[in-house]
Amino acid sequence: MRPLPERPEHPSRSGLDLTPASDPTVLRRWGVTDCDRVDRRSLTRSLTRLQDPEAPPPPDSAALIRHIRKRYHRALIALIGDAVEMATACEAAHSRKAQWPHGLSDRLARLMEVLEAHQQREDAVVFPMLLDGRPGATGAACLMVAEHDEVRALLDANLSITRSFEVPTGACAKWRLLYLLCGKIDFDVREQMRLEEAALFPPDIRDSTEGCICSAATFR
Repeated sequence: MRPLPERPEHPSRSGLDLTPASDPTVLRRWGVTDCDRVDRRSLTRSLTRLQDPEAPPPPDSAALIRHIRKRYHRALIALIGDAVEMATACEAAHSRKAQWPHGLSDRLARLMEVLEAHQQREDAVVFPMLLDGRPGATGAACLMVAEHDEVRALLDANLSITRSFEVPTGACAKWRLLYLLCGKIDFDVREQMRLEEAALFPPDIRDSTEGCICSAATFR
């Protein structure tokens, strides 16, 4: 059986140009290019796109996988990318303030890197194995659960340094919006992992992962 693909290498953040002056497109789209002025039309339009229909997830595995790919995979990576840009802009403006969560943009970039690699492994190998009932599907799902734990640790770290995304008194619109996006990311990532573990992965790992060897060697 072919092994799961290795995580793709990503350039370090030091090699990325994420300063708002270099690419203000994201901030313009959200209507917060300036800390003191808000384009309410752009902001309202962008916030409206964050609203998700209140519909239960599909009951069968194939439809649930389609739902996860459409509702979470690409949408989450795009949203985290916007949050990275916004956090970088906020750091430039507020890094000297005691309330600013130093390193948030780097943590968000790391979350995006880990989550994108995880999603690629799901799409390329794990989801097809589960749908086809191939040997090793349980081991593959077990590895995904182990990676979920890594993602949860990153989410928990963001909660800690932002005090659960509690906006400090006097924070500008850009800072407030950043925390709103971070809260949305936190909720959606956790919900995607909950759906997979509760409704998609085999029952023997849904109940407990104890004794499951979660390593790439499982798939060789």
